[in-house]
Amino acid sequence: MNIAICDDEQVFLRQLHRKIADLKIPDCQIHEFSSGKELLSSFIKGMYEVIILDVEMPELNGLQTAEKIRQTDKSVIISFLTNYAEFAVQGYEVNAFRYILKNQPDYLYTQQLSSIFDECEQRFRTYKFSNRNLSFKFRLIDILYFEGHKRKVVIFTSTGELEYGGDFTEVCSELLKYNFIIVNKGLLINLEHIQNISKNDIIMSNGRKIPIGRTYKDDVVSRYLDFATRR
Repeated sequence: MNIAICDDEQVFLRQLHRKIADLKIPDCQIHEFSSGKELLSSFIKGMYEVIILDVEMPELNGLQTAEKIRQTDKSVIISFLTNYAEFAVQGYEVNAFRYILKNQPDYLYTQQLSSIFDECEQRFRTYKFSNRNLSFKFRLIDILYFEGHKRKVVIFTSTGELEYGGDFTEVCSELLKYNFIIVNKGLLINLEHIQNISKNDIIMSNGRKIPIGRTYKDDVVSRYLDFATRR
């Protein structure tokens, strides 16, 4: 996992580096930057899984840096460091995952960092399939939903759809422990791609309206509220 941390104050930069290192994340590389300009000068889409930015930096602040990052990379997890909780509202404009208050108890600081890397592990996990005729791999974040049709499965992604000879029950068994939920018979959707949800329907990020089955409604609402709260 490649992590970029950016803060113009060295004391906070070193503190953050140390706290991340203490989490002992496997295969973790931490890259330090002292300004948004320095980070952007070498930034390429996909080079980091997580970027943590100080909000208040001279010349180019954290929010401005995040806006430029989002122009090329929509998937990287962006979180912010700040001394002031009121900055959190602005973070929604760049799809920030979490704000971390600098001056807070260590146990809360560690909990918030851990939640970022838990999200990263889930977001960049992949779904793989292989048989004699076909082999593919998609990141879970790029999958919108699955449809099951007897011995056929159709996977809908951010770039299109693919039909293959698979077992829908096995797909559900593998993915229900992540941000996926069954909303109707033969329909497994990714909570990440819900645009809107009402009493009877879900609108997905590709515009498709999916009806919620009567027997699934309570579970769908419960899982979605839990997911939204964690975000």
